[in-house]
Amino acid sequence: MKKFIMGVVVGGILSLTSVVAASESIQAYLFPAFFTINGQNAPLDKEYAVLNYQGHAYVPVRFLAEQLGAFVDYSDEGMYKNIAINHFPSNAAIITDEKYSNIHFGLLDLYLDGGYTGIRGLLALDHEMDSKIKTEHAIEFKLHFYDANDNLIGTASGTSKSGGSNQKQTISTGEIKYVMAGEVGDFSKYERVGFEVTAYK
Repeated sequence: MKKFIMGVVVGGILSLTSVVAASESIQAYLFPAFFTINGQNAPLDKEYAVLNYQGHAYVPVRFLAEQLGAFVDYSDEGMYKNIAINHFPSNAAIITDEKYSNIHFGLLDLYLDGGYTGIRGLLALDHEMDSKIKTEHAIEFKLHFYDANDNLIGTASGTSKSGGSNQKQTISTGEIKYVMAGEVGDFSKYERVGFEVTAYK
């Protein structure tokens, strides 16, 4: 009798587990689609597929984002999966240091925190000429803020390093990376920003 009861309990647990597992799955269908972006055909690589789920088309985020000029990064942090998409908004001016034509910066916004100006932006590193090989680089830079009379308000330093020590501290060729910078002072009334690369390793 004890064996029978134990069998019923174990069977019940297994059936509950399968119901939970089934509730996390979906039924989707392959959805043959052709993409045109700004009037140009954008062939879908064989490794990607478009799915139809409940009448909605689901497209591969990496394929679509990269076709639109964005950079996509995926990290698996155990329970949480992080998909980061970085792209230069149309209203963000892209500035370049004349000495480093392959490095670009786009200012997203400023914020004031007491007597400190925080800066959020995007750092981009182009591929080398005629090469698609990815290489890793550490970049340090300065942002010079000027007023309407072209007087220097202040300078803030930044780097390709991320805030967390567990995150990638470099930038790879072809990447657009979200970066932060800042300095003591109020740079909010700037009219122009200059970008200077101070280290490229």
